Amino acid sequence: MRVAPYFISVGILFIHLVSCGSKHSKNITEGVIEYDIDYDSVTLSRIDKKVLPSSLVVQFQDNNTINTIEALSGAVTISIISQPRKREFVTLLKVFNKKLYHDEPYTEGLYPALYARIPKVVIDSLNQECNFLGFKCFRVQGYYVDNPDSRFEIIYTNDISIDNPNQNTPFEGIEGVMLAFNLRLSKVNMFLKAREVRKSRISGKAFTIPDDYKRVDLQTMTDLLYLLQQ
Repeated sequence: MRVAPYFISVGILFIHLVSCGSKHSKNITEGVIEYDIDYDSVTLSRIDKKVLPSSLVVQFQDNNTINTIEALSGAVTISIISQPRKREFVTLLKVFNKKLYHDEPYTEGLYPALYARIPKVVIDSLNQECNFLGFKCFRVQGYYVDNPDSRFEIIYTNDISIDNPNQNTPFEGIEGVMLAFNLRLSKVNMFLKAREVRKSRISGKAFTIPDDYKRVDLQTMTDLLYLLQQ
């Protein structure tokens, strides 16, 4: 059964929208980041925006993170759990009543299933300071290594305490938590913008694999995620 192409994301992970506001206390260690997702005109000319994911939610606690994106009112959900102490990624995929997961160790030079077919991002400009949602941030330009003529802006902050937040992703050259960026998934260009960052208590259960998910191998998970982008 073919499900619409665009229900993906990450994580893992992210954002884009520059706005001033009241200063936040530094080093938030636990909470939630919510992102809006926009699309370029080429994508919207091919795909009804109603079936595209509209938001990304990141929960974080004690350096653990879970990035979740939904489409079709939650019928399709993709999450990536990162647990540095275990040195492990978990990819969760729900397509209607089918629930699957794949767990894999951090491996130098390799990305988890969602990012497996995404080129590395190259950073090609110096940091410029800016304010975003009240956080002290830095702005840089980047591009995917296979398309140096198509540059995009990345905004990130060090005021959210997640160590190596982009480890084993195409954005691993960015040291802080991204609050604005472009994510290219096959034929879909996604522009992610942070809408809100808030302190919140996060249950440790958020970073566990639900009992009703079935394990699949890396190739199966990678192929399924790729098919969802077509």
